Amino acid sequence: MAKQKNPLGMQNYTKADKVAKIIEQKILSKEYKVGQALPSQEDCADFFSVSTRSIREAYKILEAKGLITSGQGKRAVVKSDNLDLLVQNLSASMINKNIKNRKLISDLLDVRMNLEVSAARTLSRLQEREFTVKALYSMVTRLELLIKGLEKNEDPRMIKEVKDLDYDFHSMIMHSNNNIILNTILNDLGPQLKNVLDQTIESVQELKRRALDYRYLVDAIRDGNTDLAVALTLTVTSNIKTKVDKLDF
Repeated sequence: MAKQKNPLGMQNYTKADKVAKIIEQKILSKEYKVGQALPSQEDCADFFSVSTRSIREAYKILEAKGLITSGQGKRAVVKSDNLDLLVQNLSASMINKNIKNRKLISDLLDVRMNLEVSAARTLSRLQEREFTVKALYSMVTRLELLIKGLEKNEDPRMIKEVKDLDYDFHSMIMHSNNNIILNTILNDLGPQLKNVLDQTIESVQELKRRALDYRYLVDAIRDGNTDLAVALTLTVTSNIKTKVDKLDF
């Protein structure tokens, strides 16, 4: 893999976040397998052109998600190649607290981002993806028509339909991974997450740009262009998370 100092869609992340995200994707895509030792902190620091402190922080992020184990003086080892445990713990925390906790919402968006990236990668490689691709195109076309309508009149009903369509678009990609456990948990947490997403405010120009990114994303999935599909998914989900992080709740 070529060196990546600023992966697409991650401009607002810290160095540790960026490193953790790249390693995380390598684990989730099974490039790094369960039981495999990760490169040493020194080797990682050299590869990513960051300090060993950033690598230690990145490893802590991955360990908190249940993906690796690490110890003093020992190489970090891949513990799991999925986020099932993180989602279950997150689900329990949100349901027990039953509040709009910023950290929990941020964690849930991170989980959604990772699941969607993984699902987009898998979907772009799936032979029988035509039905899902057609459904995604249909959503994008409807979204584009609604946005054109908003240019003439910002009707609250159209804004609501745009929000609903946007949420359904991401949900369809995530559900294409066919992970029953994760999909069930995300469905349970969906109302809380959607309530927060509905509070974000976007201009018509921002919505037009997002709809265009969605069309490019579906094109990439249709054409089996996995790298582009992953990059675009990271871009759109990161942009949404940035919007949520600016909310006051």
